[in-house]
Amino acid sequence: MGVSWMFNAFLLLLALSVVCDLTQGKGTNTTTSSPGTQTTTKPISTEFRGETYVLGGTVNLTCTNKTWSQMLYTTWKRNINGHECVIAESVEKAPVDTCKDGKVLHNKTNGESYLHIPDFKETDEGIYFCETSFHGGSYRADINLSVTVSPQVSTRVEVRGGQREAVCSATGGKPAASISWRNAWNSSVTQSSIQNSDGSFTVESRFILPDPVSAENLSCIVTHPSWGEKHIVGITSADTNGDNSLWIWIVVSLGCISFTAAVLTGVFIIRKHLGKLRNCCKTKMTPPPKAPQPQEVEEVEPYASYVQRVNSIYNSSAELCNA
Repeated sequence: MGVSWMFNAFLLLLALSVVCDLTQGKGTNTTTSSPGTQTTTKPISTEFRGETYVLGGTVNLTCTNKTWSQMLYTTWKRNINGHECVIAESVEKAPVDTCKDGKVLHNKTNGESYLHIPDFKETDEGIYFCETSFHGGSYRADINLSVTVSPQVSTRVEVRGGQREAVCSATGGKPAASISWRNAWNSSVTQSSIQNSDGSFTVESRFILPDPVSAENLSCIVTHPSWGEKHIVGITSADTNGDNSLWIWIVVSLGCISFTAAVLTGVFIIRKHLGKLRNCCKTKMTPPPKAPQPQEVEEVEPYASYVQRVNSIYNSSAELCNA
């Protein structure tokens, strides 16, 4: 009986030991390998974030706020045309760079490591995977990097459907800009956004102007991530005058076209009926009387002279016959 009691106590202690080992096993550290380094760290946690930068600017991507003196290694990965490239540094091994696109790893003055992109282009957009290991833990981040392009803002006044509309446009922005109006009237506003072929956006907002309100007191407010503050653009009278000048040009053009058409039509009609007009004028107009032609005046010779000439002719003929 005593032996059985001792055996049961031994089994109980063994079961308690196994349970304690399993409980401690849930909190055990994981082994993380790095380029040339193997250390025991805490489980890796992944952070997802998105960052935007201005086109053509300098980008410094930070994976973690740990300094290099605390870090064991840091690795950046990115997919380019279906192929993964790596930029990495570790304590024990030489740096690795299979991207070969100008991106490099630097350290700040306080020792923080970051990925330096000197000239940010649209081809640099995408997801960057960073992983770092330091004494006492590891960290991983997936950073969606996108470019921001400032839009071009313009305003105008149009007449559509018999109503005057103030139009505010933000063209070529990436991402799309936001447009609002500053006014003292309750009027309807319509807004549209179109994505262009290059990935940028064109946003247009239309504000119906109540009659007879002037557009000079109306302002268009445009916000965009690439700007530090809002852009407020007023719709001045120049825009309205430009709209009126458009109508003036249309009226002048139509007048010139009508005048040219009338002249050409008149020339055609005159040429077509010119023959009839000539015949009509000929019948009505009587020709001027012809001037009398001078008659030839034959000289009248005296009769004696005439008889003498005839006799001499007869005499000559008789002499020829006798001979």
